[in-house]
Amino acid sequence: MGGKLSVSNLNVDYSLSGSTLRAVNSATFEIPPGHRIAVVGESGSGKSTLGLAMMGLLPRNAKLSIDKIELDDQILNITDSDGLKDIRGRKIAMVFQDAKASLDPIRTIGSQITEVLKVHKIVPADRYEQEVIRLLTEVEIPRPKLVARQYAHELSGGMRQRAMIATALAGTPSLLIADEPTSALDVTTQATVIDLLRRLSDNGGMSTMLVTHDLALVASFAQSVLVMYAGNIVEFGSVEKIYEQPSHPYTKALLAAIPNIWADRQSELGTIEGTLPDLTVETFGCIFEPRCGIGNGRKQCQKESPGLQVVNGNTHVACHFSSETRSSQKVTISSKQDSRVQIIESKASEFSLGSDKKPKIIVDASEICKTFKGGSFFSASRSLVTAVQSVDLLIRQGESVGLVGESGSGKTTLARIIVGLENRDSGIILVNNENRHDLKQKSLNGDIQFVFQDPGDSLNPVLNVEQIISEPLVLRDGGRAKDFREDVAKLLDEVGLRASMAFRRPSELSGGQRQRIAIARAISTDPKLIIADEAVASLDMSARGQILNLLANLQRAKGFSYLYISHDLSTVRHVCDRVVVMYRGRIVETATADKLFVHPEHPYTQALISAVPVPDPLIEKTRVRFLKVVNESLVAKDTNSCTYLGSCDLAKARCAVEVPLLTTRDGHSTACHFAGDSAKRFTKQKI
Repeated sequence: MGGKLSVSNLNVDYSLSGSTLRAVNSATFEIPPGHRIAVVGESGSGKSTLGLAMMGLLPRNAKLSIDKIELDDQILNITDSDGLKDIRGRKIAMVFQDAKASLDPIRTIGSQITEVLKVHKIVPADRYEQEVIRLLTEVEIPRPKLVARQYAHELSGGMRQRAMIATALAGTPSLLIADEPTSALDVTTQATVIDLLRRLSDNGGMSTMLVTHDLALVASFAQSVLVMYAGNIVEFGSVEKIYEQPSHPYTKALLAAIPNIWADRQSELGTIEGTLPDLTVETFGCIFEPRCGIGNGRKQCQKESPGLQVVNGNTHVACHFSSETRSSQKVTISSKQDSRVQIIESKASEFSLGSDKKPKIIVDASEICKTFKGGSFFSASRSLVTAVQSVDLLIRQGESVGLVGESGSGKTTLARIIVGLENRDSGIILVNNENRHDLKQKSLNGDIQFVFQDPGDSLNPVLNVEQIISEPLVLRDGGRAKDFREDVAKLLDEVGLRASMAFRRPSELSGGQRQRIAIARAISTDPKLIIADEAVASLDMSARGQILNLLANLQRAKGFSYLYISHDLSTVRHVCDRVVVMYRGRIVETATADKLFVHPEHPYTQALISAVPVPDPLIEKTRVRFLKVVNESLVAKDTNSCTYLGSCDLAKARCAVEVPLLTTRDGHSTACHFAGDSAKRFTKQKI
């Protein structure tokens, strides 16, 4: 079995306009062969830089120094550009976050895998095609011969990620580094990719290093965890020991920031106060001291930098007072479903569907339909793809509605129709009782605003913050950005930023700060509804909690409604009053968050919820998952079939000939002929 790794004193410095930033500081660790390790920490902690350094893929302004890196008892020279040709892809391979950007768009999948086979001379030329098919089959891609002839844009996100993993495996590496390989994927695809990586590591004689900020995902995958903060390794040990009893205050804070789908709904998500230090400035003492709840203000922590020490069995921790961290109270997770139901249902939402209190309706959408033409623009016959089909959606004043489902379920299309960025084929939309027929009637008063997933793309890079935030006001009221300087200063204060940032540009801000700017722009017109489309997907857990808490606090202060589109069901569980589940353009289930996450009735909702990782390694080992299946026993009868027919393990003959309609019982609506049977089996299982 391969993959035995030893790294000693690895350092990475970046040269930045007259200063030097220490991105990785004296990283030293070992892992046994065939091991699964996760590297975790906030954005900017050095996780990705560590992986890129081991691959020899650092940018030109980076300087690498290392005492020794040894893989399978062979010393590797990762500082030599010529020597790296034999290492990269052969000894160590890497899977990146965005498969679409990483795969060559003008070459077939098969040709890209073949290139690796040629460069490293893995098999003779007459076996290239056979080996490509074997690799695609190994990563569980159906119809591998067809996929080998296809291009990256012709595959789904999950299929592209599998194809990139197959390309990485072509060189038979001893170590596979996976850098945020699932952050852009929906929850069910994420689960299948992680299961695949686990099986490959167990069966393929290699070790896997997962770089991620999702600590719940780590609990279901890793055997050990390496925690990084500001370029330093602050804790390293087995996943069970660290999750049960973290020894470093930073590790404990990270774990506390994980939203747990099993836990009681929280008024605020956990966050870590403060920000990462400026790594271009020399620091003294413990680098986490300014943010630490235990060491803050202690002289030893301010003057003496702690080294890694072995504590609590075989955990390595860099902390002067690790015993105090272990002895302080920790959050526990109940594994008993009955108590979980009792805790969660004890809090009734103010906007429960069964509530007597009926606030004003902000959005009333009924029978919304939208189709797109599929296939190539130059194709003689282009098929119609149904994105939204007969959807009804009601959003009341001050209500938080979660809209969930896999990629391609129609969530974003529906949101774009509501905000006026997309025309609908049919249906009626009332916004504040105003009937909006088409795009020509969309209002400039800013009563609906959008917060997009990537603020780096949605903020104009050539404008400063003042111009960005004031833009909706200029469009509505006229004038110039400087006329709204006082309004901008107030908005910056409301989103937790200094007024002095008004003259910075997006490139000068962190990801979390850019998203706060996007929110300030969205609330500038006092909207009635804010649509947040995966608004925190690209942020780490702490920054994610800060942004969602900010939106919740602004909502309470201003009374706007909130449509939260996400594939992260754990955050939906905590921030939304009501949840709407979409599948292939249809709403299949809707209920209050309290009801839906405890008593899901639709098999698809159950598959989504059971795919969400729980931040407890012991529970993850014994969980029962409700998986989507390939249902070949029933054949769909045109449009008169359940949309979930092909993936449902409970489907019967009726499902192939009759579309299930949304049926409401006690404020819980489900589109399933056998919702009762489905709900019963979920209650009996421990997920």
